[in-house]
Amino acid sequence: MTKAEIVEWILKNKNPEVSKKDVSDVVNAIFEKIIYELVTGEDGHKVQISGFGTFTVKKRAPKIGRNPKTKEEKLIPERFGISFKAGKHLKEILSK
Repeated sequence: MTKAEIVEWILKNKNPEVSKKDVSDVVNAIFEKIIYELVTGEDGHKVQISGFGTFTVKKRAPKIGRNPKTKEEKLIPERFGISFKAGKHLKEILSK
């Protein structure tokens, strides 16, 4: 699902009395805020959305990678990644 599809879904199913541009601005602002919170780490590099789940930034340790074609080994440096843990409500829905 893309941001454009989210905007279209809101316009179609929630019947808002606002323009498509306004809905798009709100959706973009939500994603920008999530990114900002993950990057700045004001709450421990964590974004928790009740009933949905928690996004966290995790440090990945350096490791040895291998080119499958040439078998050449290369050091992959330390980096950061995003982790998602589904919330209780989402887990219940998925297990049905």
